[in-house]
Amino acid sequence: MREKNIQANQLFWLSILSFTIVSIITALLAPSLVQRFYPLPPDPGAAWYGWQLTSTTAAARISYWLGFALHFLTVIYLAYRGRSVKPGKRGGVTKYNLILFAVNLGFVLLHLVQTYVWYDGLARDVPIWTSQGSVIVMLILVLYLMIPQRGLFWGRKFSPPQRMLKLINTWHGPYIALALIYTFWFHPMDGNWGLLSGFVYMFLLFIQLILFNTKIHFNKAWIVLLEFGVAIHGTLITVYKDMDIWPMFMFGFLVMFFLTQLFSWKIPTKWKWISLGAFAVSIILVYGFIRGFEHIYEIVFIPTALYGGVLALMAIGYLWDKIAGRKRTAG
Repeated sequence: MREKNIQANQLFWLSILSFTIVSIITALLAPSLVQRFYPLPPDPGAAWYGWQLTSTTAAARISYWLGFALHFLTVIYLAYRGRSVKPGKRGGVTKYNLILFAVNLGFVLLHLVQTYVWYDGLARDVPIWTSQGSVIVMLILVLYLMIPQRGLFWGRKFSPPQRMLKLINTWHGPYIALALIYTFWFHPMDGNWGLLSGFVYMFLLFIQLILFNTKIHFNKAWIVLLEFGVAIHGTLITVYKDMDIWPMFMFGFLVMFFLTQLFSWKIPTKWKWISLGAFAVSIILVYGFIRGFEHIYEIVFIPTALYGGVLALMAIGYLWDKIAGRKRTAG
């Protein structure tokens, strides 16, 4: 495959610019969506997805299910075709990176039009936990993949079960593509600042998908930014919905940053402890003066889910390695 003239960093900034423009358009269209579709049904609780209409039509259902299916199948086909094509030595991209850029941008614009016409997304037909759970699993897979480079806790590197590592390395791409596209079509592209923070985060993840097989895709700082983005969105969306549990999301995901993700870089030990101390002080201040110390236990929920998921994969991996070793010995 001949190297294209465009370089990976050029495609990166082109993608940033393009999705920034889309984000601005989405925000500008928000008032017209309010005029067309609001008021939305009242929110009865945590299991309810707030951005959906009272009723829908067959045409609306066809629009979001077909959009999701075509988007996912097109991306998977292109990723499969381009999986063995390597960029050139000077950091160029292949035609598959360029096509993925055009395809993802095209489907994002299509979803924006679909929202303006019908509003509803996949949330109309599937439980809210499917979208949230798919993102949690994505974060767990990334944590596992990064163990050889930064460890799992306080930078202590070790070798995780290799069969599981190889399995995740092989299949994390298709799964994450499915999780991203499913979550993208789950939500209507409503431009209020709460949902918009999620779409900005989604667009950054789409850029990671677009740049597969390039050096940027494997850049540690970029990967940490993508992991950290969920802390920003999780906090903003709960604040937007006027939910008191916003510190759970902010500090829960920040625990992951200060105990694991920070160690993607070589930072003097002194500054690691200083940053951790500042983080602990911020927890005390927020729970002491805003949320209340009786709720401080909630900051362990997200780390428990993420670390627990990785440990579960490791346990399965060790068992898999043990069984495979016995079979090899018996053979």
